[in-house]
Amino acid sequence: MEYIKITKVDDILLFRRGTSLKGTLHLTTHHLIFTLPPTATGMRELWCCYPMIERVELNKGSAQLYMVDSETHPDLCKGACLRIRCRDFTFMALDFPDLAQCQDAYDSIMKLTCIDEIDKVYAFLYSPIRIETAFNGWKDYQVFDEFQRQGLDLDSGPWRLSNLNSDYRLCSSYPAQTIVPRAISDTILSHSVSFRSKNRFPALTYYYKKNGACIVRSSQPLTGIKQNRSLQDEKLLSEIFATNGRQNLANLIVDARPITNAMAQAALGAGTEVMENYPGCKKVFLNIENIHIMRESLNKIKEVLKNGDVSTQLYSPELLIKSGWLNHVSNMLKATDLLVKSMHLNGMHLILHCSDGWDRTSQIASLVQLCLDPYFRTLEGFVVLVEKDWCSFGHRFNERSGHLQRDTKFYNYAQDTNFQKIKQLNQHFKHHQNTKLESPVFQQFLDCVYQLMRQHPEKFEFNERFLRRLVYHLYSCQYGTFLYDCEREKKQLQLETRTQSVWNYFKSRKQEFSFPGYHDDQEVVFPNYNDVKFWYQLFGKSNDEMNGFLSVGRVEKEKDATSSAEKIDRLEKMEVGEE
Repeated sequence: MEYIKITKVDDILLFRRGTSLKGTLHLTTHHLIFTLPPTATGMRELWCCYPMIERVELNKGSAQLYMVDSETHPDLCKGACLRIRCRDFTFMALDFPDLAQCQDAYDSIMKLTCIDEIDKVYAFLYSPIRIETAFNGWKDYQVFDEFQRQGLDLDSGPWRLSNLNSDYRLCSSYPAQTIVPRAISDTILSHSVSFRSKNRFPALTYYYKKNGACIVRSSQPLTGIKQNRSLQDEKLLSEIFATNGRQNLANLIVDARPITNAMAQAALGAGTEVMENYPGCKKVFLNIENIHIMRESLNKIKEVLKNGDVSTQLYSPELLIKSGWLNHVSNMLKATDLLVKSMHLNGMHLILHCSDGWDRTSQIASLVQLCLDPYFRTLEGFVVLVEKDWCSFGHRFNERSGHLQRDTKFYNYAQDTNFQKIKQLNQHFKHHQNTKLESPVFQQFLDCVYQLMRQHPEKFEFNERFLRRLVYHLYSCQYGTFLYDCEREKKQLQLETRTQSVWNYFKSRKQEFSFPGYHDDQEVVFPNYNDVKFWYQLFGKSNDEMNGFLSVGRVEKEKDATSSAEKIDRLEKMEVGEE
């Protein structure tokens, strides 16, 4: 509480979705709370946890000045306001009758939002309600049980469970237990890891029991400009391809990046596979852009929505298409469609990676499994999928979500001094430096799941609200599931005993998040990558507001767009080793 300069302010005017309400602002240790008088009808309270806050602006005058002319409304120039943008696309503004009170609230919110240690977040104090205590989401994913469910015989089959990374010394960002070919000894495995970025060696994540095809994930090889090679890495991939006993089958090495990005990495000592060293397989590039492109794409959507506090109108709605977000989502579904058909129709093994193998690799691996395996389209299975391919395989949730926020996201425009202007310019530069590793990777994956669910609603046990609440809790820091960057950190922070799993929240409310029209069947889902829409519920808008200007079933297509069927046909005709 020592950070809080002011705990309560009366006569605050709240603006949200173009409407205004007068009430009282309360600042607590972990929440901003706006309350209405007892006589009010409808909404009585609005709660906002501090980690959800993405940007705060302090301005002189009312927030309404952004929509009207100050010369014709001089009364609006009194007092001050805070404009707050949240990560769940909630936009609100608070009008204060007094600038000093507004400044105190601004300073308090900044101190409470900007933390430098993850164990200071609310999750470490949160006490679950009774219905959540009946569940333990930390135990939902068990390595042996899940791969046995997939159809593997880990006792005597071609795959085995390795404990070589049990102390996380082999690969600090990988799980303690991995599935590797039985023909590969721990000695060969330990010598192979240095050839892959961050030591993220090829490890099994999914076995397709219908034809024995599998998804193996890794990071990029360290080939460099000299086209280095590793006999141990080549042996490992060779044994992976041999696990289904179909020696003449052409398998795929899948690089999720654009080819130019992969080639550029060679100058930095990394790169992509030299295909002549991996006989019997072919390569495909998925052309999925990096985290920086995706972050800027979503920022453009936020720019369109930025006046959602004082207005119901979108700011420059034509910028929605120019954001490129739908193109990125469509491209990911196109890649998913290609790989689903490669596995389901052709029985190809997939060796999948991007750069470090914890962003695009997690996205695509998860989407392919979601389409192939109906178990992952149940609530229970989706939990296992996220725990396996995101939490266990080291997606950097803390880093990508920006849980440890900086004061560079706070802007004080009420001070007009030259010093303040210089400070703001410096702050703007620091903001870009501090946020360069943040990116909506997991949110984009959920957006792709939303598209699949919209196209095949009866194939999913969970509903749209489940995905939306998952986005909320990605940033809320109320639960421990998304606070860490890898399994090793989870154990170091003792999250299983010090925090609650987010899955307890969802499983204890399963009926709320279930789709009543769900049909349990074993069919494969094929994405329609030409049918993508803005996830309007997530953005807090109507379908017509976000998608009314889109042609039905069409999005702006990339110039080099090619159907999945054509790509697969081309792959069949490629010479082995051709890139």
